[in-house]
Amino acid sequence: MKHLRQYIRQVLLESSRFKQMSKDRFTGLKPFLQQANFMNVDAGGDYDEDDEGGDTFFTEAQQALIEELSDYFGENFPPYGYINVIVKVDLMLTLPNEGADKALKGATYFYDGLHNIELIVAQMEDGQTLSELGNVAQKAYEVITHELLHMQQFMKFSRGEPTEEKWEQFMAEYKKRGGARGMGGDYFFFDEEDGASELETFAFQMANELVNSLGQKEAVKLLQQQNPDYDLIRKNSASLKDIENRNPNAAERPELRDMVKRAKEYAKRMN
Repeated sequence: MKHLRQYIRQVLLESSRFKQMSKDRFTGLKPFLQQANFMNVDAGGDYDEDDEGGDTFFTEAQQALIEELSDYFGENFPPYGYINVIVKVDLMLTLPNEGADKALKGATYFYDGLHNIELIVAQMEDGQTLSELGNVAQKAYEVITHELLHMQQFMKFSRGEPTEEKWEQFMAEYKKRGGARGMGGDYFFFDEEDGASELETFAFQMANELVNSLGQKEAVKLLQQQNPDYDLIRKNSASLKDIENRNPNAAERPELRDMVKRAKEYAKRMN
């Protein structure tokens, strides 16, 4: 009887865990970004003449993204307090034929007394817009919600009472292993049950990519296969391509199979 209760509790916890990212404040970000203006204004970079040091590099697209995301978070995330939006500009030019996966060059979540989402956005030729890269709204949604899931992980770890001290505790093992650069290919599989987890966030991002590309029904069907068709997943998931670029033997690792299983659970709850 005791084991049965433990099993039921685990099932309920798992269901809640995968369901959290299907709440309106997360899913509503997708249509918001689809209507956003940051994709349609100049993505050409320049230095801020009003900056005394003259080294502040910006684009109109970057500034629009900061304003629009700040407005969305301010209206939809009051339980978490203020979410500070930081957007930097990549100094290397991105060409339209590079595609939507190159619209955002990096992202991170961190806590320093405030919740922070930091993004690095592509720079293009003067007069060009991010929309020329393709479905930038979808890519932005995948990347931003990846970081919001990290925020959820920290909120769970801190039991809803985040502090800088708890943030250091939350990140201790991640830093001990050398962070993203130090872990190499193992970075994608970093997974603490009650702490930070890249495996979890990449599972969620993979689910987003596949549902967007294949539709929910086909994505779930693909992910629940006994022997996953990694060729088809790779074709429709930039995340898997990134994982394999840094870990050529990823398909042989049990951690990737775990990621696929988790992606299936997330995909089942997506529209």
